[in-house]
Amino acid sequence: MGLFSRRKTPAGPPQPFAFVVENVFSVPMRGVVFTGRVESGQVQQGQDAVLHLAGDERAVRVKSIDVRRRSAAVAGTGEEAGLYLDGITARDLPTVPGGDGSLIDSDAVAGARLVSA
Repeated sequence: MGLFSRRKTPAGPPQPFAFVVENVFSVPMRGVVFTGRVESGQVQQGQDAVLHLAGDERAVRVKSIDVRRRSAAVAGTGEEAGLYLDGITARDLPTVPGGDGSLIDSDAVAGARLVSA
């Protein structure tokens, strides 16, 4: 890595974290991305987590992280990020009628929490 590299490298084992979901989108060819802010700690790619949706908990794994529209290995406290998760698909999320069928109900997912497993 060069002197001017912007990528963060994970420092040791994953730290406990809390991430608050603000919005969710289905991105063609990539999957579902949960956007929001890291409330505390540090989330790393490959880390196990639990997604707390209204009345439901789901074990997931952080597949990839985008920070400022770039791929990142980690995101820390206060950073806005997009997280792609293994273990959940668009079919698992609440939907509303729209477009050519149904759309993910972002309002129902807003405020959901993703925390360390």
